[in-house]
Amino acid sequence: TQPVFRENHSETDMMRFLRRLADKDLALDRAMIPLGSCTMKLNAAAEMMPISWPDIANLHPFAPASHSAGYRAMIDELEAWLAEITGFD
Repeated sequence: TQPVFRENHSETDMMRFLRRLADKDLALDRAMIPLGSCTMKLNAAAEMMPISWPDIANLHPFAPASHSAGYRAMIDELEAWLAEITGFD
């Protein structure tokens, strides 16, 4: 067995050990981690341009399904392309 299991004889000792271990890591309860910081920088400006086009960006979130049929078609087509590229269904 690992020494950690021999050195901590009580549940409290083990919990304190785990807390000290967790304190070595960055966590949301002790530090600020900007949301999206790990992925947003990977998107080139040219890739983000279409979402700012008025035809794409101005659909109301509660628009009826009949008003968003084009969006559904785009998403379905993208889904099919991604499934084909990745091999996932």
